[in-house]
Amino acid sequence: MCNKSESISKISAALVAFSGDVKGIGKDATNPHFKSQYTSLDHMIDETKPLLTKHGLTIMQFPGGDGEKVTVRTMILHESGEWIESEPLTLKPTKFDPQGAGSAITYARRYSYAAALSLSLGDDDDGQAASAPQMPAQASQQTRQTHYSGHQQNASQTPTGSQSGYVKMISQAQINFIGKLRTEKRIPEDDYYRIVSEIGKGKTSVKEFSNKEAQEMINFLTNYVAQEFTHPPVKYPDVDDLPF
Repeated sequence: MCNKSESISKISAALVAFSGDVKGIGKDATNPHFKSQYTSLDHMIDETKPLLTKHGLTIMQFPGGDGEKVTVRTMILHESGEWIESEPLTLKPTKFDPQGAGSAITYARRYSYAAALSLSLGDDDDGQAASAPQMPAQASQQTRQTHYSGHQQNASQTPTGSQSGYVKMISQAQINFIGKLRTEKRIPEDDYYRIVSEIGKGKTSVKEFSNKEAQEMINFLTNYVAQEFTHPPVKYPDVDDLPF
């Protein structure tokens, strides 16, 4: 639930006018791991700032943290003094160092910014979600019960034949191994969440994965290679050229 000023009549009218003017925002950045494109935070700001100013609006974002998690609050301000503020979006970096915290904050800012302004970023899974076989309603209910009721049945166990349409969920061993790979590979926070979303077709946590998706995630992370800058090789002089 968002927080807001006592009156929001003027900011509401301004946001309606802004929504009528803003168009879909194209992708300007590339995910090197999936060769897919996405919209960067800088591009979103550059594309929307002139229209926000036109309608007397601006956006402020406030990062925070407690040493383990980072938070981002997003506030839309109107020139009248009216405002609307989102609930904080909280993320837990794999490692709370400057790089990990910075990546998590950027990721949270990007999605909070787009959500606050209801921006159309043209996200497309290339028809994967539409072409995937749909899980029967009975199977969906069984999956939810299995996932959230561990005392009734462990998610890694195979049900009896009467439970047709069952989808085997991720096991705790797979969750632990994914976490181990994530730490060992030092995967940046924004990269990790994009990988989760790509493999899970929009899911936000590996705990929601099926067993098959978990194995695909493990295979991908096993072969993950971070994009790093390397120094050119140093050329040493020949032995005959040394002064001793």
